[in-house]
Amino acid sequence: MDRFLLRYEPGMKKVVTRIWWCGFQQGNIGWHLVSCSNGEENMTNTSSGSNSTWGAFTPVMPAFIRLIAGVIVLVIIEAVVLGFPGIGQNISGSSISIANIAVFMIGLVVALIVFKFGTQLAKAVSDAYKNYQTYVPLLAYIFQIIAIVILYNVSSGIATQYFTSAPWAYPLIFLLIALMPTLKVVVNLVHNLEGSSGTKHSQNN
Repeated sequence: MDRFLLRYEPGMKKVVTRIWWCGFQQGNIGWHLVSCSNGEENMTNTSSGSNSTWGAFTPVMPAFIRLIAGVIVLVIIEAVVLGFPGIGQNISGSSISIANIAVFMIGLVVALIVFKFGTQLAKAVSDAYKNYQTYVPLLAYIFQIIAIVILYNVSSGIATQYFTSAPWAYPLIFLLIALMPTLKVVVNLVHNLEGSSGTKHSQNN
């Protein structure tokens, strides 16, 4: 006959099942207790990560929060700077305004933040969710394209002044820049998909 006692230890974040092993022997007048001992088994981990606020998204939340917080702060700074009086005046001897310079500088930092923390977020997804590693390059590629688009928009106010004779050249430069990560992610995805399909085929054989 066994007796089970369930004990929860909050400090150690685990549930312990205490098991009592009792031996009985049948005698002339019935059963009597011979010996009894106990031990601990079935330790079920309930780590704080699974009980955290974000649940399964906990590994990727630090990079995600840094990305969102950085972008929000810089957008607020840009809104404040563009509200300064006289910010729209052109620089002496130029058709470029002070606002164009401010938007370019802040937008450049935003693009760098999106690129850096977006890459960190993709790496965090790769480390946390092994089943989705094939599509991690696509996630990193999305953030790279977003950074390129931001850089294109914030620099257009300055760069278009120098492409008046060939306005098509400026967007073409950014299309060529975006083409490089596009080719890279396509090659990586095809390689990963072919590798995974080849592994499954070999396992089936």
